[in-house]
Amino acid sequence: MGFNTEDIALIRELQRDIYLDSNPLQRVADSLGWSLDRVIDRVKELKAAGVIRRFGAALTPANAGFKTNAMIVWDMEGAEGFSIGEIMASHPRVSHCYIRPSFEGFQFTLYTMTHADSEEELQTIINDLSIKSGLKRYRILRTLKELKKTSPVYFG
Repeated sequence: MGFNTEDIALIRELQRDIYLDSNPLQRVADSLGWSLDRVIDRVKELKAAGVIRRFGAALTPANAGFKTNAMIVWDMEGAEGFSIGEIMASHPRVSHCYIRPSFEGFQFTLYTMTHADSEEELQTIINDLSIKSGLKRYRILRTLKELKKTSPVYFG
């Protein structure tokens, strides 16, 4: 799907922080000089086309109370990746789930960003994921320092 200049302008506005008022899309319409109906109709069209996936709150895990966050990488050798990926992605404490290629010296191909209240809960979640998926080999990648974390901006 190609984008026209009006679509790009709309997407730029929708990428900004949304206002917490009774009609946040009215502010988008006002900033673009469009009617509210036009904004809503175009958003529906972009969503139906798969350009816009969803609208939702973006929480900072630490500020939401999760004290322990880690990327768990799993070795899927001999396993059916997509079905196992769906199992992992369905867990409520997994916020991101990716299948990536392996490379020499690093056989892990399934990545799950996992959030927990404690180290003990993190291990419980990992054990649960291991049992449900049948995967036994994994590594816990801990963050040493967060250097940047923002929502992507596609048209800036």
